[in-house]
Amino acid sequence: MNKIKKLIVLCMALYALAVTAAAQTTWKLSKNLLATNNQISFNQGANGVWYFLQSKSFAHAPKTYQFLSTYYEPCVSDAASNWVDGMPCWQNPEPDARGYRLPLVGINSTYATQFVKNFGFPPRSVFMHPSSSGLAIIGWKSPITGLVNITGYFSDLDPTGANGVIWSVDKGSQTLASGTIANGGPPQTFGVTGVSVSVGQVLYFTVDPDGDYTSDATGVDVTISQTP
Repeated sequence: MNKIKKLIVLCMALYALAVTAAAQTTWKLSKNLLATNNQISFNQGANGVWYFLQSKSFAHAPKTYQFLSTYYEPCVSDAASNWVDGMPCWQNPEPDARGYRLPLVGINSTYATQFVKNFGFPPRSVFMHPSSSGLAIIGWKSPITGLVNITGYFSDLDPTGANGVIWSVDKGSQTLASGTIANGGPPQTFGVTGVSVSVGQVLYFTVDPDGDYTSDATGVDVTISQTP
């Protein structure tokens, strides 16, 4: 009986999330993921729309994307990294040859800049890191049918090495906006207006290592607004 009650409560909670997502007209990645400052908000399907994924190649082929299936609090990385509580990540469960669990999508839910190595993660922010062989991906699954405007930015967080990243904003496999941030380069903003979406369609925000995944921690934020 207790199991049935728990199942009913879970179904009601999921239904409430879906209704809330459909009633919204604006979705902001950082605000939605940091809403309750815990794992419940930073979760697959966060706020009913946000998902964290990876690819095994650099092709923008959504049918091949996979969920980042492992949650760590704090993030798990190499021994030289000083991750702290309040910096959780969704990560690849399989470490690469160098021991890194990449790609990843993470947040700094604290109110201070956190220095993991010799660079900082801004407070209350979202970040991504690709792998040597695939994209780091954030997906927004549309709860509405209509037109949306998409704005946001990508930023280089780790200027200590490598060659920067390639970012993109995709509707399915179609790229709507893209750019290359050189190592240590300034943030790049994007704005795409009047994008037609239907319920269940997915917009993807991707980071590609541009041939070298070393030091590719990338800040990101996205705002999606339904047009009247």
